[in-house]
Amino acid sequence: MKATLTKASVILTLLAMAGCGNNLVRDKSNDYLLSEEVPPMVVPEGKSSGAIGQLYDIPPVPDAGASSEYFVVPRPQPLSENVFEETVKIEAFSGDRWIAINKPAEEVWPRIRNILSRSSVPTTRVDASSGIIETGWLQFKDDERLSHRFRFKIVPGIGVNSTEVSLLQMSAPIGKEGDAGSWPEKSMDDSRELEFVEIVFNSLASDINSGSVSLLAQTIGGQEQVEVVSTADADPYIMMTLGYERAWTSLVNSLSRGGYTILDQDRSAGRFQVEFQEIVVEEQGQTLKEWVLNLGNKVEQAPPVEYQVELVRNEQSVEVRIANKSRERLERSLAIKLLKVIRGNLS
Repeated sequence: MKATLTKASVILTLLAMAGCGNNLVRDKSNDYLLSEEVPPMVVPEGKSSGAIGQLYDIPPVPDAGASSEYFVVPRPQPLSENVFEETVKIEAFSGDRWIAINKPAEEVWPRIRNILSRSSVPTTRVDASSGIIETGWLQFKDDERLSHRFRFKIVPGIGVNSTEVSLLQMSAPIGKEGDAGSWPEKSMDDSRELEFVEIVFNSLASDINSGSVSLLAQTIGGQEQVEVVSTADADPYIMMTLGYERAWTSLVNSLSRGGYTILDQDRSAGRFQVEFQEIVVEEQGQTLKEWVLNLGNKVEQAPPVEYQVELVRNEQSVEVRIANKSRERLERSLAIKLLKVIRGNLS
């Protein structure tokens, strides 16, 4: 009993010393600042180094347009307007059809796999890096003549953290599936494709709150279709790996939200005249409670400012650039901020 009391007394004493800021217990919270870089491990000649890599890989930091000598932390970007829209929907453009979902591809991928598994649909090919899932041959009760198979293409969508799921249908006479050949460029039976798209759409919509994520599929479907490009030696812009017509349509939708208003547009020239009105939050003197609850701040709308938004066609992509109303370049950090608003509302 005496030993137990002694141990408890020691623990209480140490806690009291730490809590009172006593120098008897050294604060080690900033010791990481004194860490030194150690040389990489050298693998003997003839041995494989495949199992050795960075423990904490630091990704490249994109240029934010800020001076390296002085930087004020900006306020967070406003939430994308798309956050409050319908989460799953069937889209169609220029003869193409796909399911758009406001979830990242690594979350949509396992859901598609689960939908096929629950429906007892066999798969013959699964390629996460390309975002492709191919089913086996299926027979439908309302078609006694043909077998059908489907190819899913799952890629990052235009919106932030979104995904597009498209389907390609192929048919062949029952018993002659082995002679069907390679996949066609377009579905052989559009109505059958639409039927399967609607089945998948309804299944995705019913379990949209599922939280499963495939850690092995974080690069599924390839690179993002849209990204803000900012390098030290060039003006920032949005790169869209889309056809010009779809890029234009998506940009019209984005420039009608998030503080932007379209004043004029010239489709052939690829140019918009827009107005942007920013919401300014003026921070007043606050207590800690007021700061936590966001009380006491004065919210105002800044006067609208006119800008020119231009689409530049490339061979494989479209660039979206922004300038002032006289088509003169903007200060770098302002251009990045305005482009991020546009990018956040693309869909």
